[in-house]
Amino acid sequence: MTFEADSTTPRSRSSRWLWGGAAIAALGVALVTVLSSSSATPVVAAVAPSTVPSSMVANATGGSVALFHSPTSLKAYAALSNPTAAGGPLVFLVATHATIAQRIEVYLPTRPNDSTAWIRASAVQLRTDPYTVDVSLSQHRLRVVVGTRVIFSALAGVGRPALPTPTGRFYLQELLRQPDPTGAYGPYAFGLSAHSTVLMSFDGGAGQIGLHGTNVASSVGASVSHGCVRVSDLTIAHLARLLPLGTPVVISR
Repeated sequence: MTFEADSTTPRSRSSRWLWGGAAIAALGVALVTVLSSSSATPVVAAVAPSTVPSSMVANATGGSVALFHSPTSLKAYAALSNPTAAGGPLVFLVATHATIAQRIEVYLPTRPNDSTAWIRASAVQLRTDPYTVDVSLSQHRLRVVVGTRVIFSALAGVGRPALPTPTGRFYLQELLRQPDPTGAYGPYAFGLSAHSTVLMSFDGGAGQIGLHGTNVASSVGASVSHGCVRVSDLTIAHLARLLPLGTPVVISR
C-alpha cells in the first residue's frame, strides 16, 4: 500500500506512503497492525436491513482468488492472495449483482482504477453492506450514507491540483492501525482500491490512495495532499469502528 505524508511532517520508516508516504508493496504495508473494521457507534440510528439499499461484498474464503476476464473464460489470467501481503482479509466490492456461469463480477484493488474481473462464486462468501462513503472534492466533505440518509459528515482534506484525488467508485480494501496514533496518519488508515492517476509509484509503493487521520489539523478541509483523503483523528477513529471492509467509496468532484 502507498499513502502520502505531509511534506512538513517528519517521515518514519513505518509511514512512507502516498497518502502519507510508506515504502509498501501493492496491497501490503509493513509495520502496522491489520484490522477487520466492524461495529457501529451510537451516532448511527437503527435501520431495518430490508429497507436499506445494500451493496454486496465478497470475502475470500480460500488461500487465493483466481481472476477471469469473463464469466466464460476457461483460464484465469491472475490470482490474488488471501490474506493480503499486509496480513489482512482479501475482500471485493461486487460490481454486478448477478451470478453468471457460477461467477461474480467484482471491482479489483489494483490498477487501473475501476477495473473489474470475474471470480468463482465458490471462492468467496457474500455479505451485504448498508453503508456508502461519499467524498466531495469541491466541498472538502466526507459523508457516510445509509440508503438516502446521511448519518455522518466531516471535513476532509483532498489532493492538491497537481496531484488530484481520483474520482470514481472504489471501496475500503484494508484497515491499518498505526504504530503511532499521533503520527502523520493518525490512529488508523484505510487503504482504498483507488490509485493515483499521476503518481504511478510513490516511495517504493504503487501509489495507492488512503483515507486516514493526520497530525496537521490545517490540512483537513484543504486541497494539500498527494491524493489521499485526510480527516481528523477523531473522525478516522469513528470510521474505523463503524465501517466494514468492502464498503463502497464514491469520490466525486
